[in-house]
Amino acid sequence: MYRPGGVSLIELLVVVAIAALLTSISLPVLERARTGARGIMCESNLHQFGNIWNSYTVENDNKFMDRGSGDSRGAVSWFHSIRDYYDPNDELLFCPLALRTPGEGGRNPRMAWDTTTDFGVYYKGSYGVNLWISNGGPTSHGSGGPNFNDWCWRTPLASGVSYAPLLLCSQWKDMQPYTTDQPPLYDGQTWTTGPYNEMRRACIRRHDPYYVNVLFLDFSVDRRTIKQLWRLKWHKEWPPDSPLPVWFDWMSDIPEP
Repeated sequence: MYRPGGVSLIELLVVVAIAALLTSISLPVLERARTGARGIMCESNLHQFGNIWNSYTVENDNKFMDRGSGDSRGAVSWFHSIRDYYDPNDELLFCPLALRTPGEGGRNPRMAWDTTTDFGVYYKGSYGVNLWISNGGPTSHGSGGPNFNDWCWRTPLASGVSYAPLLLCSQWKDMQPYTTDQPPLYDGQTWTTGPYNEMRRACIRRHDPYYVNVLFLDFSVDRRTIKQLWRLKWHKEWPPDSPLPVWFDWMSDIPEP
């Protein structure tokens, strides 16, 4: 029996169904691949920052800058203090997974920060510095507690720096953690003002499923689970066996550090 050329409606619907099925399978795979590639770019950024911080300390008697206060010059404005070493590559300040500030629609864990310094310069980024690396300086943190100047790392040449974070994925530009800091109350909680619980600024699931990337004080780069943050050596006197906080339910799938 003669059959005219062309495609029947049933055949067309079968082809459309197969195409939709293949698309539904491939899109998540492509998204995971794209997210993984951005994670590698984040590690590359931190490696570049390692070279930048190394150059800065070599040219400054192997010392980091003072802490500073507010948004003044110093470690609190690290992005300005080392600007001559990365300018004009401002994109380096961003983890590729966290490009938008809250005002631009950014949300945790992939949210960037923005700030205007006391000297009128506007910055955006998505990495935060560990203020304990500072070469001393004023601080209002821990009133009546530890001596900030005694606990600062000051130099990358100190003993134990391979466990000390320098720069890491963060929802705010800086942090000064203490052993008593508590994790965020819920997944994606926005950073809180100091002087306590500043570990929350880095305790974000930026890299699936529960990691952040870290540049250490010896200028190496590695990733850590957000629970492992409490086992890093944030300052010189950070005890390796300090009591861990009580983890909230939203962290139940994360391995113990």
